[in-house]
Amino acid sequence: MKGDTDSERLFALITKETAARDGDVKAGIEAACRWVANALPLLAINLVLTTEHDLWALRYPDVHDLFVLDREPADPLDHNSGLGTRVNSDHDGRLVVVASEKLDDDAWRPLAPGELVHTNGGVRVSSRVILEEPPARQLTLAELDPRARASQAGGGPAV
Repeated sequence: MKGDTDSERLFALITKETAARDGDVKAGIEAACRWVANALPLLAINLVLTTEHDLWALRYPDVHDLFVLDREPADPLDHNSGLGTRVNSDHDGRLVVVASEKLDDDAWRPLAPGELVHTNGGVRVSSRVILEEPPARQLTLAELDPRARASQAGGGPAV
């Protein structure tokens, strides 16, 4: 394994678990994240995984926000959060956007703790809570080293 960050290790585990389940990415994500939640000290997992045609997003547990915008065909997308985050697209079809903050006043839906959202190219969106129990060993910010604690201050993705 070349990567040594928690995110790289989680995605390596997801890849391994997906391969063990004949390429079923959803099952791979669920198995990997369930193992991490039960076996390792954990602050949070907010992940977004994409392939050529699919997107999966998971929020676990309730440490950091994660939102989804499922937008039917409309005008081109141009979101600016006012906090420096901007998303734009000239695509006028259905769009599914995942973000750690609401980018505007559209109907952003917060993901529930443990909820996995999946879309296959924006054609179909489904979601299900895959992790109902809290982590076996929930970390607090105070338990993190100063560098790790500082990385969590912005509320961005964490694993």
